[in-house]
Amino acid sequence: MDLVHRLGLQQRWIYEALISTFYHGIPHAAPIGVWVHGTDDLRMDVYDGSRTLADILEVGQYAANFPADVCALYAALRAPEQLSFEPARCVCAPVVGGCTATVELTLSSATRRGEKMRLVGEVKCVYGAGPPRLINRAEGLLLESLVVATRPERLEPGVALAALTENRRVVSKVAPGSAYERALEALLRDLERSS
Repeated sequence: MDLVHRLGLQQRWIYEALISTFYHGIPHAAPIGVWVHGTDDLRMDVYDGSRTLADILEVGQYAANFPADVCALYAALRAPEQLSFEPARCVCAPVVGGCTATVELTLSSATRRGEKMRLVGEVKCVYGAGPPRLINRAEGLLLESLVVATRPERLEPGVALAALTENRRVVSKVAPGSAYERALEALLRDLERSS
């Protein structure tokens, strides 16, 4: 399955998804950043001690659900009773209802990376309801950076520069080589010149 073409994922960009698993037979979902490297697998880094990591390592099957908006990510963390689940089509995992796209996976490798595990999932099936809504943090960070960059005089000295520097760091991680990254670099240059 070519996730790059099928869903429009950019190589090495990190997208926010709801990873759904069964926890002792009960559906569970957690927001986790996922990316493609190549065309036929989906990757993510999951922290040790998480319920999601334990479920995936135990069962080896899960789904990456791309929600229609950020509110579903909030619900997974703060109001999980608001999420609805359906049976997966190809693997033994729940699927989060109302998502624009779902990728069902089996675990193909798990590699320790410090306090995280890098999980690589082999795609078993992909489906959705219309075009997928892909959530990447870069857009929101650029928007916030634009607001900060237009009002540096209203902030304590150095606060605007520190905020834009951190936002650029994150955007470089979640959307490398993007127009978002180039725009943040330009904002930083302009702010540094005017300081």
